[in-house]
Amino acid sequence: MTGAELLAADDATFQVSWMALSDAERAALPDAERARGYERIRRLTAYVTRSIERLASQQEKRDAARARAALPVDNTRPQIEWCEGNLHEIVDAAENAVIGSGEPIYQRGELIVRVVRRAPVSSRNFRRAGGAVGLVIVDVPYLVDALTRIAAWVRFDRRAGALRAINAPDRVAATYLARVGEWHLPRLWAVIDTPTLRPDGSILQQPGYDLDTAILYDPGAIEYPMVPDRPSRADAQAAIEHLTEAVGTFPFVDDVDRSVALAGFMGSLVRRSLPAAPLYGITAPVMGSGKTLLADCIAIVATGVSAPVMTDPASEEEAGKLLLSVLAEGEGVVLIDNVEAALGGAWLCAALTSESFSGRILGRNAMAKVPTACTWLVTGNQLVLIGDLRTRALLCRLDPRCEHPEEREFVGDLREEIAERRADLVVAALTVMRAFAVSGARASDLVRPWGRFEAWSERVRAPLVWVGQPDPCASLKQLEREDPERERLITMLRAWHAAFGANPATGREAIDHALRVPEMREAMEPVARDRSGQLDPLRLGRWLHKAAGRIAAGYEFERAGERQGSALWQVKTENGARGS
Repeated sequence: MTGAELLAADDATFQVSWMALSDAERAALPDAERARGYERIRRLTAYVTRSIERLASQQEKRDAARARAALPVDNTRPQIEWCEGNLHEIVDAAENAVIGSGEPIYQRGELIVRVVRRAPVSSRNFRRAGGAVGLVIVDVPYLVDALTRIAAWVRFDRRAGALRAINAPDRVAATYLARVGEWHLPRLWAVIDTPTLRPDGSILQQPGYDLDTAILYDPGAIEYPMVPDRPSRADAQAAIEHLTEAVGTFPFVDDVDRSVALAGFMGSLVRRSLPAAPLYGITAPVMGSGKTLLADCIAIVATGVSAPVMTDPASEEEAGKLLLSVLAEGEGVVLIDNVEAALGGAWLCAALTSESFSGRILGRNAMAKVPTACTWLVTGNQLVLIGDLRTRALLCRLDPRCEHPEEREFVGDLREEIAERRADLVVAALTVMRAFAVSGARASDLVRPWGRFEAWSERVRAPLVWVGQPDPCASLKQLEREDPERERLITMLRAWHAAFGANPATGREAIDHALRVPEMREAMEPVARDRSGQLDPLRLGRWLHKAAGRIAAGYEFERAGERQGSALWQVKTENGARGS
């Protein structure tokens, strides 16, 4: 290669070829070409040197960045590295971190919840004082915060070539919450702040999580006296006198009404251990009789605060959403206050007798299933309970027997007094129930069965009768007498029986008869009249189908076949005869 060709080559070729020349070969080049060659080599050498220096500087910066990004050793928290394509294992590691941390997060039904001391709440249909222990549904933002506290989350930074600290990813929290049925968190049935009895009658009075019942007992700052393990009947008698004295200022109509109130105090303390419990209704002829005060006293003993208040919802759909939200938050006592219309509803019946309730949570686009372990109270002037609810409730009547009961004077504030005496009243109520549990006495020897509420009868009702109190279920007769649906049924049965005797008839035939006989029409209108005021055979047929088989005043409706495609109905007497 000539000198001119060498100088015309690219830098790489020139550098290799120039370095391959011997000193004699370089000296043989023309002076100008040789000078240009040496100058080019000098410039190339300077360029390479600068490049090496620049690379060294960049390496020093990367080393410094790695040093700055290096995470401090944290032996107190597990380290979880976030990387794409490994979500399932990362979520598993997150759950293990939660369980290992002891964070008060639990699975309850189809929700994940955490334990809190409640803040006050006031909304259109619900009002609650603050301070009681309760539950909050865990959402994505809270779980992100909790996971970030519990574990050291890191991600590899490719630019820095090192692990960097990050917050727990939202995707991990959302995926974990979606794993319904696959959680390994401890299960939580309820959270309480008083001692209680387990389903087997043993005493739960050690603070903390009870593995046998999945109940968390958190007494807060209250120190409860120990409930005696084997109290005697004399201990139970003294305890019931203590409870009776505490409610002595209420104007109960008779001893049965006081026994219903005592059942409310006792039942609310063990409700979390019962599969079902009745509603406690409190009624009076006038305002200012102490209905809400009595409900608050029951709630204060059970939860430490006045009863959370809800109004009777306007629709079954609204009621179901509100009910699910109330149950999801672990309310121990709820009061439906100042009910003016007749109270019924499938939602409330389900809350009283089902162990769980499913539905859509109010304010959330999510379905959930939660326990129904809650005591329900309802108050109203001349309270009327209808339908199936009447068979699931007890009634406590108050009557101050004066024109202006709101003007009565009392010494002190009973709510404050009950709150101050709460610990002793709790122990007294549990002593009565525990004494019966260890006595060997049988509920079946003391009280008649009450379907749906067998466990409640064993734990609450029978101990009351055992210590000499009236059977609270005696109040069922009063509810039956005041049931407007039963009155309508009796009126229809008697009118139908008077019209047809032993003969079966169709709904249309009964309506034709009612159009001729005022007494029959008067009996039929409440159950068969449509919006236009006419008697509707379809309405009557639906009502007869629902009323069939229910005995009232010695009669019942019975299906008696068909006539030309229309159902036949007749009245059957209690002794089995049709008509007379």
